[in-house]
Amino acid sequence: MICTKCGHSNDNQAKECTACGNTLTNISNEEQGVGMLGVVLFCIPLVGAIMYFVWKDDKPKKAKTACYLALGGIALGIVIRVITSMGSY
Repeated sequence: MICTKCGHSNDNQAKECTACGNTLTNISNEEQGVGMLGVVLFCIPLVGAIMYFVWKDDKPKKAKTACYLALGGIALGIVIRVITSMGSY
């Protein structure tokens, strides 16, 4: 298990980092992030909103990330629309 504070590699059963003493938490691979799906969630905000509701009980960390990506995609879409509409005046 890798320490999130110092990056030291520890035994998978360790509770504390042997280098810095940081408390280690075991985050499963399915809770680590959204990877390439994040690009889709950002580019198509509706997918991000749907995935938030699908993951909110089972994978809360992924659900929160999906929600943020969807909101970011919506915000970027609004900014692009404002900029493009300003050029037509």
